[in-house]
Amino acid sequence: MDIPTRRSTPVWLLILTVMAIAVITILVSNMRFPPGTASAHSGDVFGPACGVATLDGVINPGEWSSASKQTFQMYSPGSEAPLTATLYVMNSGYYLYLGITVNDDEFSDYGQYLPDGDTFRIDFDNDHSGSLFALGADVLNISAGFPQFRDNYICGQPASSSTRLDVQGDGASDGGGAAGRTGNLNHFELRHPLCSGDSLDFCLHPADTVGFRLEYFDAEADGSFGGSQSFPGSSATSEADIVIGQCSGSDLFIYLPLVQK
Repeated sequence: MDIPTRRSTPVWLLILTVMAIAVITILVSNMRFPPGTASAHSGDVFGPACGVATLDGVINPGEWSSASKQTFQMYSPGSEAPLTATLYVMNSGYYLYLGITVNDDEFSDYGQYLPDGDTFRIDFDNDHSGSLFALGADVLNISAGFPQFRDNYICGQPASSSTRLDVQGDGASDGGGAAGRTGNLNHFELRHPLCSGDSLDFCLHPADTVGFRLEYFDAEADGSFGGSQSFPGSSATSEADIVIGQCSGSDLFIYLPLVQK
């Protein structure tokens, strides 16, 4: 009786298989996935943290004691020296609060190209896509000069990062802020509704994550433009994250009418 023998795999077939696996590996590693499947975020995460602050231009340690905070270097794409900033983040049941100190050498309320003086611009990635400057995205400004708070949105003209006031786009100015100088630090405080109902604002709920980037525009004491510094980076995909807390604290803002005696 003939006993069947096992045939060895041809060498040419083994070589062809190895080549095919190598090609597939290269194709997968270079594949472009749809937006949202990959994160461009820096890994810097703030929150969740609950709290309420009085906006008076002073980062009071007691008011911000419950905030999520981090101290970091802000770098310029140019040759300007980096600045050291500390960011405080917390939210109440209704508002997101941001407090920032920065070791600027002066508090300037006016500068060339900066009519509002030293200014923080905060860009938000409303849908957490991994990229900034989407049309309609929320942008907040807090400045040394007046008005100290501005509620803006990305309009995309003439540049992709260009902004316009919400009130110029059938929206409203939602929130408030104040700035001042204490010691050798500039202080900036602001609040913005978690979900104002304005189509030009983000709408965030507990456990939601929103991406953001800080950019500081420095007006020098002599009125010149001192450059800009960013955190966590200067590109459109440089983002840190804020996680919204499940917070029950209420915000009571009392506005008393002016009474002339």
